[in-house]
This record gives sequence, structure tokens and C-alpha cells, in this order.
Amino acid sequence: MRRVFWVGVGVAITVVVVVKGRQVVARYAPASLVEQATDQVNGAGERATRFVQDFRTEFSRARQEREDQLMASLLAEGQEDPETVRARRATSAGGRHRAPAQDAPDDEDLLGYSFF
Repeated sequence: MRRVFWVGVGVAITVVVVVKGRQVVARYAPASLVEQATDQVNGAGERATRFVQDFRTEFSRARQEREDQLMASLLAEGQEDPETVRARRATSAGGRHRAPAQDAPDDEDLLGYSFF
């Protein structure tokens, strides 16, 4: 509970300092200096936004590339892609829990046991 209190105090002090600081700057700084500083801050914000977008794009590309590498190393030679198998199972009637076909051989007699 103490931490929440002190975090709140810190936030309140920060807000007061920022508001009062802007008032002091607006009162004593020349307009051209304020405009120049505002332009620099806006430019920095645009550069930061562009950097984050580029980083996100590059990270997503690298992650997908690494995922593909790992998937290729985990699959046995000739094994189908898991997404293809999942899609085929989803389109089949009932997936793996469907009832056995009527003409399918009954393995229970051959095995001597049953899972049902």
C-alpha cells in the first residue's frame, strides 16, 4: 500500500512540475525559441515512431524466419507441414473422433484388446 501511495505522490509531483514548467517557459521564452523547440520535439517523436515501426517489422520478419527454421528442423524428411494436416483434419467430417467406416476391418479381434 505504501508503494501505491508513493507512486501516486511521484505522479502528482511530475504533473505539477510539467505544468508549472510549461507556464514558465511560455512566459519568459521568446516565441521563436518555443516554436523551434516544439519542432524539434515533434521531429523526435516522428523519428521514434518510425524507428518503432521499422523495429516491429524487422522483428516480425526475423521471428517468422526463425519459426520456419525451427519447424523445418523438427519435421522428419517427407513429413507434411502441420498446418496442412490441421486444415485437412478440420475439413474432414468430425476429425479424428469420427465413427469408423462400416467396411473398415475390426482390429480389436486381431489385437485382443479394446480402448472402448
